[in-house]
Amino acid sequence: MSLIDDLLAAKNLATRLESSIPASLATENIAQDQRQEALIRGAAVRLAQRQMESLNLYEALPSIEPFHACRAPDRILRGSNRGGKTLSTAVEVARAVTGQDPYKKYPTTDGRCFIVGKDGKHNAEVLFRKLCRPNAFRIIIDKETGKWRSWKPWVPGDKERELETKPAKPLIPRRMIKAISWESLKEQNPSVITLTNGWELRFFSSLGAPPQGSDIDLAWFDEEVVNTEWYPEISARLIDRNGKFIWSATAQRGGPQLYDLYLQAEECRNQENPRLVDFFAHIDHNHYFTDEMRDLFFSKLTDEQRRIRIDGEFAFTGDKVYPEYSPRNHNVEPFAIDSDWARYMVVDPGRQVCAILFAAIPPPHEEEMAHNIFLYDELYLRNCDEEIFGTRVREKTQGQAFQSFIIDYRGSRVRLLDSGVTVEQRYAEALKKYGVSSIATGHGFTWASDDVQSGIMAARALLLPTKDKPPRLKVFDGRLPNFEYEIQRYRYKRDRLGLTEDVVKRNNHLMDTLRYLAMYEPTYIKPKPPLAKYNPAAIVQAKKRRKLEEKGPDFVSLS
Repeated sequence: MSLIDDLLAAKNLATRLESSIPASLATENIAQDQRQEALIRGAAVRLAQRQMESLNLYEALPSIEPFHACRAPDRILRGSNRGGKTLSTAVEVARAVTGQDPYKKYPTTDGRCFIVGKDGKHNAEVLFRKLCRPNAFRIIIDKETGKWRSWKPWVPGDKERELETKPAKPLIPRRMIKAISWESLKEQNPSVITLTNGWELRFFSSLGAPPQGSDIDLAWFDEEVVNTEWYPEISARLIDRNGKFIWSATAQRGGPQLYDLYLQAEECRNQENPRLVDFFAHIDHNHYFTDEMRDLFFSKLTDEQRRIRIDGEFAFTGDKVYPEYSPRNHNVEPFAIDSDWARYMVVDPGRQVCAILFAAIPPPHEEEMAHNIFLYDELYLRNCDEEIFGTRVREKTQGQAFQSFIIDYRGSRVRLLDSGVTVEQRYAEALKKYGVSSIATGHGFTWASDDVQSGIMAARALLLPTKDKPPRLKVFDGRLPNFEYEIQRYRYKRDRLGLTEDVVKRNNHLMDTLRYLAMYEPTYIKPKPPLAKYNPAAIVQAKKRRKLEEKGPDFVSLS
């Protein structure tokens, strides 16, 4: 007989002993001895029952244990379908709220946990079921120790014993649940679960608005969170108690907000104490899936579905305008640009954001780099006017010789209501005031093409490698944070039929300057002292500008 059988027999004996002792003998020594023995055996049975609780039998996969051990304030656990991420996160939450976290990351009593699923159905059928219902995983009696343990079908001898397995008990033991209030009892959709140790779990639908004013110790988002106000609001709620945040999701459910966090985690990857850490649970590391099961699952998926459902590529990134860009292929360590390089400044004017991109082309004798265009700096001026524009551009360009200044054709022709002059005129006057000029355009600008689709194609050509050369476009690593932020989020619009050719007008300021630069097709021209007053190109541009001004504006600015 196993230890469990012995203890169960002891429990039955204790019950019989208790019922067989006459009340008149309660004070006699023999009865006291019998009662004491029964209590001891009963305590042993309860201990054995607790040893059978799921959190005591759970064994993390090797790829998941670093997630449990991580002490970062924010964690992301992404995963393949069937990668084990939901179980792992549910175990982490259950350990926290029951005071059993082996890494001591949470208070053992009187804590508060917010759990956010997509909607009430998701809370009921996935999150509550995983936390408070049996069968989160299977358990079996070990032949050598006689004790229950998690079933491991990849271990020799375990797979053949599948019929001997049984469902593990709920991750949160019933003995610890003091009360449950329901959003819908019929649907088993909980609202609040109160535990005997003072911890409280509150369940929310992401379709609603986040609560305000509550300080919490732990927050768990699972899969898609519809209302984007949840993350910033929950972040504020975690501050007072130094709480922890976890977001578990598969790639097809994670939207732009989770993708943003993933990119932030990538930036934190090499830090000693990162604020945000991303983990990935791949189905190949889930030993509960046999090779046959994986092969069958894979055979039912298209290549695109495999990239998303198996390899964790965000479905959202399929909308990216420039999926060709990657820091690994396009970023280079910054270096000093010599005075004989040709420089260009590209401006996307705007009052809310004026974006400026600085590019340089090496001379032909720089053989290894001669075919490249280097983006070496940027300006991202919020609430910009001509004075801010002039002073900031002067700071960036002092001591540098520029071949040309390029500006958005449509945006630069907007007339300001206070004076009737165009944005281009104001900006040119600011450059003149601060002594900034280029060889080809003087204090003024040359117009960029506003053909969006052609501009995207031209920019893509710079990002793609040719048959015998790497991509032409190179980005100074760490010098253009706004450019890198935008290019990884710049995307096409979707309608009910799928992707369209229109781009989302968000995260697009420096992306516009990239288009203008690509369409301008900058080439190497040896720098020489600028001749702003007598430059022929500037004169031609001025004549064109005067003709347009005489004709009148095509539209009226409402700014």
